[in-house]
Amino acid sequence: MKIAVFMGGTSSEKEISLRSGEAVLESLQRQGYDAYGVVLDENNQVTAFLENDYDLAYLVLHGGNGENGKIQAVLDILGKKYTGSGVLASALTMDKNKTKQIVESVGIRVPKSYHDLESIERFPVIIKPVDEGSSKGLFLCNNKEEAGEALKKLRKPIIEDYIVGEELTVGVLNGKALGVLKIIPQADVLYDYDSKYAKGGSIHEFPAKIEDKSYKEAMKIAEKIHKEFKMKGISRSDFILSEGKLYFLEVNSSPGMTKTSLIPDLATLQGYTFDDVVRLTVETFLK
Repeated sequence: MKIAVFMGGTSSEKEISLRSGEAVLESLQRQGYDAYGVVLDENNQVTAFLENDYDLAYLVLHGGNGENGKIQAVLDILGKKYTGSGVLASALTMDKNKTKQIVESVGIRVPKSYHDLESIERFPVIIKPVDEGSSKGLFLCNNKEEAGEALKKLRKPIIEDYIVGEELTVGVLNGKALGVLKIIPQADVLYDYDSKYAKGGSIHEFPAKIEDKSYKEAMKIAEKIHKEFKMKGISRSDFILSEGKLYFLEVNSSPGMTKTSLIPDLATLQGYTFDDVVRLTVETFLK
């Protein structure tokens, strides 16, 4: 049995994908799997899946075509087994606006969104890309002028109320929540790209020291979202806890697996090591 770990890609999250992919590949090889890595770029996003020999495509791709369903569609056409969510779940959850609309329709609280600059009712607001992750292109805007400048820099933005509170994330593995982790950024009030991936950029408090009611509610909502979108394998839902109320922010269908990523930490709450998560993923998708 051969496993190809696909990493890289063409999105703004390429470097994180490469780091995640190397960590997964090292784990697979450490556990005795016949595994090798394949780096995707703008020239081989289709041919890489045609020209390589593998029984399972282990996808460690963040953002862009790796997480929006397009590569999953290629693998479906080829009849190849692959890890993670399928085409529809990947496409829907990659679009933050569509995700919020669906989540809100099933009774889950979300920050208020605005269609354009003129419709903003109050400041501050968060402006971010509708279809990227890792907090790339994230702007905290305190007035109309700042919001206008931020909107000029983004191709497809989403505008929403800035909710002050505690940043939480919940990992889900095969439909079951792993636990709740609190993110405490060290540099700024925002959990931005550097806070996520720079060494010492943030503190991960797990399990999160919050009220038991909120902890259980976050777990329940994350599982509900995973099920609602028919996600597979691993997902990670992000929340803000403000004055006892949980606000859903977004869900990731292919969360990071670097040494500073959140899923490996969350997995320890259920007694799983990094190697366990990788092995369980392989076993799940080879069935």
